[in-house]
Amino acid sequence: MLVPTSDVRLSEGSGRCAVLIISGDVDRDLVPAIQAALDELIAEGRVQIVLDVQSVTFMDSAGLGVLTYGMRGTEAADGGLSLAGAGIQVRRLLDMSGLDEVVSVFPDVDAALATWAP
Repeated sequence: MLVPTSDVRLSEGSGRCAVLIISGDVDRDLVPAIQAALDELIAEGRVQIVLDVQSVTFMDSAGLGVLTYGMRGTEAADGGLSLAGAGIQVRRLLDMSGLDEVVSVFPDVDAALATWAP
């Protein structure tokens, strides 16, 4: 039996804020789950979203696409999307794609949430 090594789950947050923990490989197999979680949060009005990516081991272009999707969706609802705990592989991909210029990256979830403190 194969145990899934990639996952997305809601961790915390209140009001307009939410934290999604993403782990494993962010590729075409995990992207639909991330997209569905983002859609649900945005529909609930939780549009200040932190993606905790410290446990992401790999991200490809599909992962970049879902980041762009999340940024557009949250910004359209007067919110925003940021990353927390991005490792070397994720940071390098953001740099190579130019997304490092438009997505906020924080060392940890607390630092990211602090930007939206009332």
